[in-house]
Amino acid sequence: MIKTLKTLSPYIVIVATALVTWGSFSARLNEVERKADNIATIQQDIAVMKQDIKWMKAFLLKMNR
Repeated sequence: MIKTLKTLSPYIVIVATALVTWGSFSARLNEVERKADNIATIQQDIAVMKQDIKWMKAFLLKMNR
């Protein structure tokens, strides 16, 4: 029993390390995806604001005439 445990212990450590690394990368990837979604939302909001500003500018120019 002890002999097999000594034989298996390095493999157990390798598997545990791989699982921790996988979890860490998965968490980082999820965070990057969340930030990308936030950036896309911000870009859409900026496009709407830009369109509103163009409309307000045209409206104000028409009022001054």
